[in-house]
Amino acid sequence: MSTRLSINGKDVPLNGIVRLKGKGKFKAARLMYFLLKTLNQMPRLYGITSHDPIETWRRNFESKFVSILTSQVEPGRIKLEGQFSLDMEKFIIRGKATEGGVSVSVELLKKPENVPQGIRGMVEVDSFYFADLKRPKPLFVPGSKDGILAGFHRFLVLQAENASGVPKTLGIVSEFINSIVLPHGYSTTLRGKRLTTDEKEGLFLDGEPLYNVDPKLLSLLSMSLALEMSSEDSILIIEDPEAHLDNEDLRELTELFARFKGTLILATDYEFPSESSIEL
Repeated sequence: MSTRLSINGKDVPLNGIVRLKGKGKFKAARLMYFLLKTLNQMPRLYGITSHDPIETWRRNFESKFVSILTSQVEPGRIKLEGQFSLDMEKFIIRGKATEGGVSVSVELLKKPENVPQGIRGMVEVDSFYFADLKRPKPLFVPGSKDGILAGFHRFLVLQAENASGVPKTLGIVSEFINSIVLPHGYSTTLRGKRLTTDEKEGLFLDGEPLYNVDPKLLSLLSMSLALEMSSEDSILIIEDPEAHLDNEDLRELTELFARFKGTLILATDYEFPSESSIEL
């Protein structure tokens, strides 16, 4: 079952390379990320008995969707803004995000027939809507990726004793840093320089800690790691991928994007090659 996304009345394809441009591109990209993340984390909804399982499932989905989305943005005081819809073929999620919160309504386009009451009915309804539901995992790379990587690179390495990552109170920083977890002994190369890891000290490029590395290389490294962490069925959203990069760097980045098998959403006015370009 495919997923169709609309932000502020504009359809956003969830395949190939898509470019979001215009004044509203960053707000749209962040709203899109948290909507897809919420959808990806939605649990099954069959634990409540009801004389009307279909309507109960619909109401439960609405309240759970709002609850999960709110829990993602409130700790870091992340502001979302815009109208949206997610068409899941069997049902549509419509809503609006403002500084005051998020409102959501669910319309059921198809309904299962001959559903019994009680827990059995709830299981049947939940299975009807969730069985073939596509919920791609989103990842996010913010525009300030070079500075974030330089300041928080120690938290990228998988910890043996302490929890990896940074708290959600750091907002969009945590969304980026916590999506990249590097195992002990991880290494790779970037522009002929060797990236290595240390559990306590973080990442080094040719022996230099990342806070001493050129912003251009940090930007390339941020996107390279995010691409590596993303699977073929994931959606990677990147703000201002061209920041700090010269023409040679941009050609290299374009080649990296072309090899990526998942979906790329680029929030930028720079004209990267793309299958779709949407003004927001």
